[in-house]
Parts: sequence; structure tokens; C-alpha cells
Amino acid sequence: MKKRVITGVVGGFYIGLATYIGGMLFGITILGISLLALFELDKSVNDKKNIVFKTNYLTAIMIFFLMIMGIGFDLFMVITIHTIVTGIVFVVHNDTKFKDLAVSFFGLTYIILLFYHALLFSDYIHFWLVYIITFGSDSFAYIVGSNFGKHKLSPKLSPKKSVEGVVGGLIGACVIALIFNYYVLKESNTLIAMIAIIGSGVSVLGDLLASKIKREFGIKDYSNILPGHGGILDRFDSFLMVAPITYYLVMALLF
Repeated sequence: MKKRVITGVVGGFYIGLATYIGGMLFGITILGISLLALFELDKSVNDKKNIVFKTNYLTAIMIFFLMIMGIGFDLFMVITIHTIVTGIVFVVHNDTKFKDLAVSFFGLTYIILLFYHALLFSDYIHFWLVYIITFGSDSFAYIVGSNFGKHKLSPKLSPKKSVEGVVGGLIGACVIALIFNYYVLKESNTLIAMIAIIGSGVSVLGDLLASKIKREFGIKDYSNILPGHGGILDRFDSFLMVAPITYYLVMALLF
């Protein structure tokens, strides 16, 4: 527990500072997290060396570098180039199977494109909603679930997750988002509550998706890079889903 708390405090401070400063520091931070997440996924699901998966690292660096430098680009063009390159590798490398190609493309969509949304926010103020919803939902779900959880949400995928915990996480994230809105955003409380509720629901999906992948491949944690928390994907599994849905809701409802 001590390691978990220290890691959470130090990591949270750095992420918060990087977000507050913004610019290149924030972009490089998201890129670093994305590359580590790709490495964890690669190590966890590829039972042998998946050569075609390595193209994801180059694609991530290219996309985030262009975003960090403020250079405009067509995302569909990048995805098209990525698909062509992985197709070439698949054809010329005899040991590469179609499964490797499918896993590689999942790495692109699940890791790179979902993390990519973190850099799409026009301002960092509204991006804080992603942190509030993700970590607020997770924290309150843990507190409520540990003390009042009786009905299992998904016993096979996540034995410790309860319906009561999910409801607690949803309410907790909503309350924190409304407090943040009152003091900082000054937006409609109804719209902020709507974003928080939907985001909190999606965060549960992100957690269960990551859990199902781990269960299928027989692993407990994606890595031990974060003492007490496991790996980057163990910590940011919900973030991956919350970032894009929050972005689209903010753009649709608040701008």
C-alpha cells in the first residue's frame, strides 16, 4: 500500500505539472506513456517476436511529433501509410501470421489513436475533466466497493469490481466534476454532469476491456513499471476510453 500511495502521489504530481505547463512537455509525456503502453501490450499478447507490431512505435512517434510541433497532417493518410507498411512487412516476412497483423492494428487503434485524443483538446482546462472522471471514478469506486460492494459486476473479468462500486464511482466523479465546474469552468452544470456520467460509464468499459485481455493471456499485470499499480496499461486503461469520449462530448456540448 505504501508503494502504491508514493507512486500515485509522485506520478500524479508529474502528470498534473505536465498538464499545467502544457505544450511540448505535455506532448512528450503523452508520447512516452503511449510508447510504454505499446511495449506492455506487445510483451503481453505476442507469444513470439511480432515484427509487424514494431511499426506501431514509428507511427506513434510520427503522429505525436507532428502534433507536438504543431504541424498539420491528415490522420487518415497516416493510418493508410501505416496499413500499407504493415501489409508489406506481412508479405515479405514469412514468419509473420495474420494474427500478428491483427494484433498490430489493434495496437494502433487501442493505444495510439485513443491516447492521441489527449492532444486534441483546444485548451488544457477542459482536459482536466479527463483526469477528474478517470481517477475520480476509480477512487470512489474503490472506496465504495470495498466498504459496501455486495453485487459483483463481472466476476470472471474483475472479481473485485461491484455494482455498488460503479455507482459510487459515477456519483463521485460527477460531484468532483461539478465542483471543478463551479470554481473553474463556469459551464452548464447539467452538461458537465452529463459528461461526467457518460465518461464514468465508459471508464468501466476501459477497465473491463484491459482485464479481459489480461485474463485471455494469463497475466496479472501488464508490467511492474509503476510500483503498487502494475503497468501503464493497468493505470491508464480507463483513461484510454475516457479521453476520446470526453473530447467529443466537450466539443459537441460546450463549444
